[in-house]
Amino acid sequence: MRWLTLAVVVLGCCLLPTPAFAAGPVTVTVRTAPQLAGVRFVFDGRTAVTGTDGTVHFTGAHDFDGHTLAVDDGELGSDDEEFRFARWAGQRDPDQAFRRTVSGLPLRADYTVTAAFTARFRVTLRCVDQDGKAVPRALVPKVTVRSDTGRTQRLPVGRPVWLDGLRPVYRKSVLTSRRVGYVLLSANAYGANTVDAGRQRFRPAEEREVTLTTPFHDLTVSARDAVFGSEAGSTARVTLPDGSVRAVPFGDDRTATLRNLPHGQYEVEVTGGNGLRAEQQIRLSRTQSVQVRVVSRADLALAAGMLATVALGLLLAGRRLRRRRGGV
Repeated sequence: MRWLTLAVVVLGCCLLPTPAFAAGPVTVTVRTAPQLAGVRFVFDGRTAVTGTDGTVHFTGAHDFDGHTLAVDDGELGSDDEEFRFARWAGQRDPDQAFRRTVSGLPLRADYTVTAAFTARFRVTLRCVDQDGKAVPRALVPKVTVRSDTGRTQRLPVGRPVWLDGLRPVYRKSVLTSRRVGYVLLSANAYGANTVDAGRQRFRPAEEREVTLTTPFHDLTVSARDAVFGSEAGSTARVTLPDGSVRAVPFGDDRTATLRNLPHGQYEVEVTGGNGLRAEQQIRLSRTQSVQVRVVSRADLALAAGMLATVALGLLLAGRRLRRRRGGV
């Protein structure tokens, strides 16, 4: 009987709540990635807004119930940036990682839940030449970029555009935010790419006014007589990489200058005056001058006269040789 009484007492002590079990509230910390102020979270109907540290705390009594956490991102952002909820980490149920409201959260021990957000930023792209001078938008209206997420886009120059700037990264059970970078692939003018693909980069999260360098050069054309060296021609006709043609008359200095040309392959033709048409291929990679050698009518007449003189000399020499042979 004594043993039975002792067993009942021990069993009763085990069923009574211990001080450690009955005491101690439980805190759920919710943090944002990236760190954002003003994000509204609702836990079982209780609302809290993140401060400058990007966190809120919900505290409740220990229990074995399931609890609900929701995010409200409707009023996040400003005129030049916007944030949208992307996913959770630490919410226990992996099937609820991308839902705005998660349920079944425990209150048995302190833990942290992370809410990650994507971000877009309003960015304006501008082009300048190698000397820092603004390039007219009509010259380079659009550029092509590729993000490090692999997306390629054609973007307008001189007009605001919204670009992805932050995206969540979930790695080894840790949820963080990564800045999205972009690389410039092309900035076409007259059918030629004015830039070297991959050399210029920017991040919308860091730059809202992005300046891209698109070099342009001047081409000065002059012409000289191929034989006499005198100035020749009246007009320079230059075929651009896109097939369009610019005709520029020679000025008082006997040159024609074409400005703001991208590097590329060009065909230069000189016409007019006493010269015939003369063409020359050039590869423009910097501001440069090219002199075209023109064969004029005078050059052709001189050449014809020289050929006639040579032919006459050969004819006379042949006659003399035949006479000598005949007199032998």
